[in-house]
Amino acid sequence: MRLDRRAAPALLAAAALIAAGPVAVPPASATVTAAAAPGAKAFIAGVAGVYKRSFHNALVDGTKYESEDILEVVPYGADAAYVRMDLQFANGHLGGIYGIATFDGARGDTLVLNEAGSADEQRCIVTIKWGKDTVDTDATYEHQECSTYHGARGSLAGATWPVKAKRTIRYLPRLLKSTQYADAVVAYEKRTKK
Repeated sequence: MRLDRRAAPALLAAAALIAAGPVAVPPASATVTAAAAPGAKAFIAGVAGVYKRSFHNALVDGTKYESEDILEVVPYGADAAYVRMDLQFANGHLGGIYGIATFDGARGDTLVLNEAGSADEQRCIVTIKWGKDTVDTDATYEHQECSTYHGARGSLAGATWPVKAKRTIRYLPRLLKSTQYADAVVAYEKRTKK
């Protein structure tokens, strides 16, 4: 799903929701598929949570401010997870993507978000890889497939979070009721329906 740049007020409102109190994490509501990759469910359960990385940022005029990149991972079925990346870049540029990512069984430590474009568009593919110390992203830019998901100074490739930054998503009930989550589930189910 594309992040609407006019949604900045909504993003601020969402940030306020994040500050709410703790809640229990319910089990994934998706149907478990028979063809789940071995180890997928355990891997996804182990990486599920919210990752945040705060850093210094600046405008082109030299004004300095604080920014925060956020990665959310919520199990969805046996071999997939809802992921949302909210990224901030220099000069106030924003970026982000969300959707249902699938476990890459060949790599064993990676989720792949394969956003389906229209028939005449290329697909934006984002890989999220868990290493020993960091979570790192890569994205397709051969034909600028992912460029519409961020401002001019941004990229979905090269985002990184410390593995130790993972926390429980205390606002999970609100996340599961969000428009982004609902849209991601509908798109995924439509794409994977046989």
